[in-house]
Amino acid sequence: MCELGVRLKEAREAKGLSLKEAAQALSLKAKVLEALEACRFEELPEPPLAKGYLRRYALFLGLDPEPLLALYPAKPQEPPPAPSPRRGFPLWPFLLLGLLALGGVFLLRPKPAPVVEVPEAPPPTPRRHVLRLETEPPGARAYLDGFYLGQTPLATPPLEGGKRVLRLELPGYEPLEETLALERDLALRFTLKPLPAPRAEGPEEAPPPLGEGGLVLRLEGRSWLRVTQGERRLYEGIPEVGAELSFPLPVEVRAGNPAAVRVFLGGRDLGPMGEAGRPVTRRFEAPSR
Repeated sequence: MCELGVRLKEAREAKGLSLKEAAQALSLKAKVLEALEACRFEELPEPPLAKGYLRRYALFLGLDPEPLLALYPAKPQEPPPAPSPRRGFPLWPFLLLGLLALGGVFLLRPKPAPVVEVPEAPPPTPRRHVLRLETEPPGARAYLDGFYLGQTPLATPPLEGGKRVLRLELPGYEPLEETLALERDLALRFTLKPLPAPRAEGPEEAPPPLGEGGLVLRLEGRSWLRVTQGERRLYEGIPEVGAELSFPLPVEVRAGNPAAVRVFLGGRDLGPMGEAGRPVTRRFEAPSR
């Protein structure tokens, strides 16, 4: 198994998902994901479509898709040539007799009627449609099948029709994902739901200032993040590079590309959260005094 397949399989197993469950969540066939994890690239469709599947799968697993796309081979491997037959008893007398017999059959059989080939009609050109998006509040990052479209409001160039997966992300708001039937020009408007504000532990105790006793995550590259506090999800998405996200303690953080996430705990710089391209989950408690 190649490094690309190992990363995908480890990330899927870390989420506790089977190939069938992941395929159902992405509206893909399980054999496509199985071929990606087993590095059987010759079983996948043409590279542009296969890379789109890889990007969607990586984002779903919380991985940064760019390093994985760099590992995708430019040309699928071809099967090794068949071994040459061993030398043995000469076959040319039998081949000669076979050719003579075949020639006799062709000479004695009646001539077939000429066959007129009818050229096949070219496949119909797929229809394309324009997608217009607005969000409240504006400025959400929009992705279609894992490909970044821009920030709302926006209007796309004509896109190929069919079932497409739309994802909207905005810091401080719950990410929104919806499957679209792009069979005509669409103009859609979505209202994003804000994440619940963290509540203080008691009516008399206020949480310490985040710069002193909280957790700050600074994005030095692209990485998917999920931050939870108990059963509550405080954030999930891919923040802008350079963004700083603050959270009260204690929290649990999962990062798809930990090397791009610098951690500040209680005002102290703890460095990157982990290694590049290896998803990790860490729990952060209030520092002892």
